[in-house]
Amino acid sequence: MTEVFLIVFSVASGLMVSAGVFAFIAAIGIIPRMAWRTGTRHYVRFYEDIIVLGGIFGTTTMFIDYRLPAWWWLIIAVALFEGLFVGVLAMALTEVLNVMPILMRRTRLTKGLQWIILAFALGKVFGSLLYYLVDGFYIL
Repeated sequence: MTEVFLIVFSVASGLMVSAGVFAFIAAIGIIPRMAWRTGTRHYVRFYEDIIVLGGIFGTTTMFIDYRLPAWWWLIIAVALFEGLFVGVLAMALTEVLNVMPILMRRTRLTKGLQWIILAFALGKVFGSLLYYLVDGFYIL
């Protein structure tokens, strides 16, 4: 009986957390903003479906040991897309919170903002590559 309760409680908790994450992504408007900026407004439903499927896949990787072929181009592509997603999410959040104007004003930054943003994005890609290429990197 205890195991059944723990299973139901765990699934319910996971559903609540994932609903909160997806509600947060929807609240900051990352999907429509990304589609508007890239000129692909007719793919909004596709973007939303892919993000939900990615969340489901990421959740199942916690308890299912997926084995993908270790092709170098596949690892680089996955790391690139993960870095891009995190970068787009971070930039959408900073845009909603107006962080960039505050950062520019406080640091008296007038030039080179595009290089700072590029450095953030490349750092995320490099971190994803380390996660996948260095065995045991994510284990503390």
